[in-house]
Formats: sequence, structure tokens, C-alpha cells
Amino acid sequence: MIQAYTILLDSLRMLRASKLFWVSMWISLLVGLAYASIGFTTSGLSVGFGLADFDFPLLRKGTKESETFYLLLFTDVIVRFWLGWFSLVLALISTCSIFPQFLQSGSIELALSKPVSRLRLFLLKYLGGLLFVAVQTALFCVVAFVAIGMRLGEWSVSIFWAVPVITFAFSLMYCVGVAIGTITRSTVFSLLGALLFWAITLVAQWTEDVLYKMAYVLPEAGLSINFSEGQVDQAGNDTTSGLKKTYTTVRSITAVLPKSRECTLALKRLIRFDERSSLLAGVDLGSVLAGDRVDSTVQDAMEKYELRHSWFSIIGTSLLFEIFVLAVAAKIFLRRDY
Repeated sequence: MIQAYTILLDSLRMLRASKLFWVSMWISLLVGLAYASIGFTTSGLSVGFGLADFDFPLLRKGTKESETFYLLLFTDVIVRFWLGWFSLVLALISTCSIFPQFLQSGSIELALSKPVSRLRLFLLKYLGGLLFVAVQTALFCVVAFVAIGMRLGEWSVSIFWAVPVITFAFSLMYCVGVAIGTITRSTVFSLLGALLFWAITLVAQWTEDVLYKMAYVLPEAGLSINFSEGQVDQAGNDTTSGLKKTYTTVRSITAVLPKSRECTLALKRLIRFDERSSLLAGVDLGSVLAGDRVDSTVQDAMEKYELRHSWFSIIGTSLLFEIFVLAVAAKIFLRRDY
């Protein structure tokens, strides 16, 4: 236990020595404070803890729209783009050097001299890299928890689901970087390989997402795609049969790939806000800001879209992929002579 604690502490010290670690931490704190600074007045919206006011009657204090806006801003924008995108890229840049540096001559011999098995050493070093995302996500969640509690009176601990989910989403590309770093001992190859693989999986998930909307969401909402004119019309000729076949093919391909994007989007299912959760199902931020009354048919179709993937298809298949990649990397680490 002492050896394990020492290894994890060493990884944390290495991260703390990285400038990007602190840059990312400060940005997370600033994003959290920017979110907390948003408030509502009798005439509309305020930002900067009241430094600037904007007339926006739809989002005035006490309306359901303002409450929905504040929660969707967290689940659909900040979690999705900051925690699910930019913070992960910064974390990957900071952590991809851990294994290549660890495997350098002089460092690996010292680590192997400790009374810890190679497999345990490998896994502890891997978990140490995940601390980067876990710590900064936890910091942001604390700020968001207090902000939502103070603004809306919703002290929902489900916000902290973001810590394990975002960390898991990061691990899906980090494991690829670890595997490449173990093989090549190169930080550059490790980083580029992880980013390239992440880009490929994102394109696959985006394609599946768009095809589902075209094949299922639009027809259920009474709309159809006019391919000849490149626009969306009221339901007319049935063009969904071909789209559904294409979607089935793409989904079968994406089924075996890790789903970091879907993990982030699925957080909306886990983060619950008591009575307000019913306001968020099938609703997006754009419709709230436009002040449109969301048609129940469209809302039902969007809710089905958000729930189209089971937890096993998101978490289970991704976890199987991660275990496979780590098993390959660990096997190489165990058998290599240092």
C-alpha cells in the first residue's frame, strides 16, 4: 500500500510540475466562476456578478425559461465543450509524456527496483495520469454545485457524476497514448497517435449522430429532407428507408469503437435536478433562447434521440476497448527487458 501511494504521489508531483496542469486548473476555475457570475434580474440577464445587465424578458428572474437556460448552459455547453473537449486536449498534452519519460533509461530501472510487481507498477502509473482530469473536473464541479445551488436552490450532488464520467471519457484516448508511448517511448508519437485516434472516433460518432437525426428524428417530427434542393421540408416522399439502412451500417461500425463523445453527452441523463429534470428532456438551448414553444412531438423525438444508446453500448463497449488496449500495452511492458 505504501509503495502504491508513493507511485501515485510521484505521478501527481510530476503533473503539478507541469505548467499546463496549472493552466488547465486556472481555466477550469475561471470557466466555473464565469458560469457562477450569470444571474437573473426582473428585466433579464446579468453577467459578471451584476456588472452588466441585459434586457431579456424571456430569461427574467423566476421564469421556467431562465431556470432551464441556466441548467442547459451547464449540461449542454460547459460540460460538453469545456469538460468534454478543451480540458481533455490540455490533459492529453500534459499526460502523454508520463509513460515515455517513465520508460527512459535511469528512470525505469529505479522504478523496477522497488518491491512492486511490474503489472501493478504499470496500472498505478496509468491511474496517476488520470488524476489530472479527475482533479480539475472535481474543482469545476464544486464551483458549479455552489452556483446552481445559490441561483436555483438545487443542491444536486448528481453534478459530481461529471468527475468519473469525464475521467472515463479521457481514459479512452489516454489508453491509446499509453500503448503507443509504451511501444515507441516517444511523447510526440504518443500524443499524435492518441489525438488522431480520437479524431477518427469523433467523426464516426458525428456521422452516426447526423444519420440518426435524418432517418428518425426528422420524420417523427413531420419533416423530410429534400436532397435535390438540399433543404428540410414538410413530410412528403418517404426517403428514410435508405437512410435507415445506412445508419444501421454506420452504427455497427461505431459499436466497437470507444465513445468518449457519447459518454459526455450521456451526463445529461445522470445529472438530475428534481422537478426541473422534466423541463430538460428533449429540449436544447437554442429553442429556449428563441422562446419557441417546443412541440410535444418534436420533444418526444429528441428525447428518443438522447436515449437511443443503452448504457452498455456507451460504457460497456468502451470499457472493453480500454481493457483490450491496456492489456496489449501491459503485455509489452511486462515482457520488455529494461
